[in-house]
Amino acid sequence: MGALNPLSMLSTIQQGVGIFQNFAASEVSHNQNVQSEDVALKQLQEQQALQQSQAAQNAALDRQQIATSSAINQEHRRAALKRAVARQRAMFGASGVTAGTGSTEAVLLGMLNETEDELAQRERLDTLRYSALDSNLAQGNSLNVLQYQQLKERQNLNNVASNYNRISNMVDFGLDASRYGKQVYKSYTEEQ
Repeated sequence: MGALNPLSMLSTIQQGVGIFQNFAASEVSHNQNVQSEDVALKQLQEQQALQQSQAAQNAALDRQQIATSSAINQEHRRAALKRAVARQRAMFGASGVTAGTGSTEAVLLGMLNETEDELAQRERLDTLRYSALDSNLAQGNSLNVLQYQQLKERQNLNNVASNYNRISNMVDFGLDASRYGKQVYKSYTEEQ
């Protein structure tokens, strides 16, 4: 029975420790990648929520501006219509045409109809502006969903690759541990 060679045993132990350290390092790297992906996903969601909130606030301000502008324009149109009707009545009176006749009523109604047409056009324009605001918000939301899904899919692909590497590392660890065990057994039996 021979004595155990300490240098041989130390070398074999160092190989075993190295095998375990490589395996442990790959697991730590995997855990760090998962945490990093979770942080990136959370940051994207927070950024998107902030952008969506700001877009909604801007749209609300734009809506208020459109409504205020419409109200001011309507008041200007009413005042202009009153002045035009008064001017037209004064012209009728100066020319000797009496108020309430069919001709004067037709002229005044024509002025009112023109104003109503302008009002309808402005309302259609305002409706288009509101629709554009809504569309922009919806597009921003769709873009956020798309970006989120793209990041999530990229992370899923990375996880598949990472899991493949982990399984490969586990197999390598098992094979290396098996070789290590054989070496320990061999050096033990040779020393015996």
